[in-house]
Amino acid sequence: MASANSTTSARPENRVFIFLALSRADLHARPHREQIIATSEREARLKLVGRYVLSFAGRLPVPEAYHG
Repeated sequence: MASANSTTSARPENRVFIFLALSRADLHARPHREQIIATSEREARLKLVGRYVLSFAGRLPVPEAYHG
């Protein structure tokens, strides 16, 4: 049974996923950076894989909105 003070969240956190991308539609395309916000690398890839050949380059936390 999970404790009320558990550090795990019921909702996944968004991250910024960065990929080196190559356009599938342009035979002369040069690799470029694509970034997308998603909860997992798999979700991020699924959003981009139709348009690009992808190589994972990194993952960053999404900055929290400042309310001050």
